[in-house]
Amino acid sequence: MEWQATAVDTSTDSTTVNSDPTLVKGVFVNTTLSNHAVVIKDGSTAKYTIPAQATAGTRYEFGPTMFATSLVVDPDDSSTGNITVEWVNLEPDKR
Repeated sequence: MEWQATAVDTSTDSTTVNSDPTLVKGVFVNTTLSNHAVVIKDGSTAKYTIPAQATAGTRYEFGPTMFATSLVVDPDDSSTGNITVEWVNLEPDKR
């Protein structure tokens, strides 16, 4: 299994990292986050929250955890920062 690493700019309102079932390993904070939390969602359902002001160099391990529908990074509209999400597409024909 080959892990993907996708950088996400949290100043973007919402980013769909993968629109298929996804295995998520974790998140690495590249740039310290602003005063806004960053929600990691399975479709529209919040699964994990990266706290506001998480500092650069912090890693959040999620298992790996299965996201049944999709992987979405949904920060507050005023958020700033940058994170990297580690994930694998679980659709065998799309890997």
